[in-house]
Amino acid sequence: MFFDRMSKVSLSLDDDVWEMIKIRAKERGSSVPSYVNEILKSFIEDRPPTELLERFGSWADDPMEEPEELSWSSDLKRKAL
Repeated sequence: MFFDRMSKVSLSLDDDVWEMIKIRAKERGSSVPSYVNEILKSFIEDRPPTELLERFGSWADDPMEEPEELSWSSDLKRKAL
């Protein structure tokens, strides 16, 4: 989705949210409006934020590794009703 112009919006934010937004925008080398625009677009398009995608695979272990399948014998015994 591409927009030729941007509309202005006024928001009321908690002080701690405002500070986090300013910090994240600065870390990305982005302006606050551009950063907020990116976050809102991610939310509207129902996709993971770019920030999360950039960190994908950066953990020391592989969180996407399929765990070992457990046998059914490991399942807890249930009481009959």
